[in-house]
Amino acid sequence: MSTIEKYALVTGAADRIGKAVALRLAKMGYNIIIHYNRSKEKALQTKKEIEALGKKAKLVQLDFSNTDTYYTIFEKLYQEGFSIEILVNSASDFKPSSIFDEGNKSLRHFFTINFESAYLLTKVFAKYYIKGQIINFLDTKVEKNETEHLDYLLSKKLLKEFTYLSAMQLGPDIRVNAIAPGLILPPPGKDKNYLNSLRKNNPLQTIGSLEQIQNTMQFLVENPFLSGQIIYVDGGENL
Repeated sequence: MSTIEKYALVTGAADRIGKAVALRLAKMGYNIIIHYNRSKEKALQTKKEIEALGKKAKLVQLDFSNTDTYYTIFEKLYQEGFSIEILVNSASDFKPSSIFDEGNKSLRHFFTINFESAYLLTKVFAKYYIKGQIINFLDTKVEKNETEHLDYLLSKKLLKEFTYLSAMQLGPDIRVNAIAPGLILPPPGKDKNYLNSLRKNNPLQTIGSLEQIQNTMQFLVENPFLSGQIIYVDGGENL
């Protein structure tokens, strides 16, 4: 394999926003490393669609609860000659939780999936690839404190602060930015009626699209003078 071929690694690329980002990056000329955990069939479908665009795609299965595998996977990719220029941390989980729930099981789950995965992958990326860029996916609700998703929100707030910290530490060779979506896709188990019931909560009173997320990601990738920025694709909801 020639090391001049450029790759992007997208976590959670089997479905939803992660898949949309992977497909746009493929259209932009990147080969894609598709991370998935349990959604192998969906990951294979994403791979098929990327290859139909004329780009290469490689599947990487990684359970974020097993922190010992991060360095091993990146080291293997590096030794195999994969030139990864972009890391997109889009893998996430979203479920209700409350301060009145007993124990910290939920906190540990969301901390691991939504924050620690991006934290560790950022560190490994910076170790093996001294130049590139990282895009983290947050949530417009990181600007708010009223939520029925306490542990999820805490993990995303932490990732927001880590975006700033890592942008400072890794510059000038690695740029770090983030996208905070609003009403784009309904959560699992919900449909578009759920989004319609909430759209009046943003100033534009509308619902966003995956294409708008893709366009924002492309803007961040192609603008070399941006780092430490968070773009809210939310119709102004964060206000």
